[in-house]
Amino acid sequence: MKARTALLFFAAAAVFPAGAELILPREAVPAAVCGLPGSWRQFGTIALSYSSARRSFDLALRKQGWRQLKIVELDRVNWKTLELWGRGRERILLGFWRKDTGITGFAWGELKEDRKRS
Repeated sequence: MKARTALLFFAAAAVFPAGAELILPREAVPAAVCGLPGSWRQFGTIALSYSSARRSFDLALRKQGWRQLKIVELDRVNWKTLELWGRGRERILLGFWRKDTGITGFAWGELKEDRKRS
C-alpha cells in the first residue's frame, strides 16, 4: 500500500505543473496530490497530536525558508486551524484538523496572485 501511495505521489508530481514545493515532515503521510487550480495541492495525515503536528510542520517549513504570516483558529473546540505562509512572492495556505487522538489531518495549497490585466 505504501508503494502504491508513493507511486501515485511521484506520478502526480510529474504530471501537475510545479509551483510552490514543500518537503513534508517525515511523519506526514500524503493521501493524495492534486494540481487543479483553486484546490488543495496535497493532503494527508500525520501520526502526531494536533499541537505536535503543527510544531513539526512549523520546523520543516522554516528550514525551507518559509515564514508564517497569519494563523486563523477556525474551531478551537474541534481543533481546526488555517495558516498562511510566505517565501519571497510565494504564498501557501496550510490547514490542520484533529482526526483522532494522536492523528492530525493536514492539507496545503498554493495561493496565486490576482493579477489584473491591462
